[in-house]
Amino acid sequence: MNQTRYAVVAKDLMEAISSGRYPVGTLLPTEFELCELYDVSRHTVRAAITQLQNQGLVSRRKRVGTRVEASSPQGGYSQSLASVSDLVHLAETQMRSIQHVHHFVADIAQARRLGLEPGEHYFCVSSIRVDQQNARAPLCWTDVYAQDVYAEVIELAEQHPDQLIAALIEQHFARTIDVVDQQVRAVLLTPEIAKSLNAEPGSPGLNIIRQYRDEDGALMVVSETIHPEDRFTLVTQMKRERTSA
Repeated sequence: MNQTRYAVVAKDLMEAISSGRYPVGTLLPTEFELCELYDVSRHTVRAAITQLQNQGLVSRRKRVGTRVEASSPQGGYSQSLASVSDLVHLAETQMRSIQHVHHFVADIAQARRLGLEPGEHYFCVSSIRVDQQNARAPLCWTDVYAQDVYAEVIELAEQHPDQLIAALIEQHFARTIDVVDQQVRAVLLTPEIAKSLNAEPGSPGLNIIRQYRDEDGALMVVSETIHPEDRFTLVTQMKRERTSA
């Protein structure tokens, strides 16, 4: 199943629902009709509809169909991420608002926590990301770390708020991201982060550290993102490996 394709289908259906093309209380086209409309497989359509279900936009009932339940996502933002392309697509649905930038030399504690090289010169771009449909409740606080040799990308990040900084480094410096290592853990929101996100201090949050590496495994970029618990759900899928008899 093409993960990027189902995300595109889901996004188009979300826009159709929010615009009123599919009003609340009506049924979406059948799976067969959606397959023909988007020229995709039933697997892709089902994955897209599951994404809409995860956001509280639709419900599914046997012999009835897929019913529109809300015109905007309920209880935060839900996203299935299975590839670098999915991360890029996610960034396109949100806008970055840079709060501050600072340059530093990584100490041992920072290096251990983020995977940086101690003693190396880095910059950090701190920003909040907002869904354009709900700017009052920022989705997350993000710190993006990269070596000072990539500092030119800071200006590009300001010019292109809908693009990943990692993707901008790829484009501007002719580098290629081959793999992203991701660590997820539960945290409590600090007073500073809570204030920036219009959330309750000490309330639960989700901390995600992503390390972007090239084909040789060299670290290009690190991002650390903190989401309030009610604004983001990370959806993953595991598939059984098939072994030959």
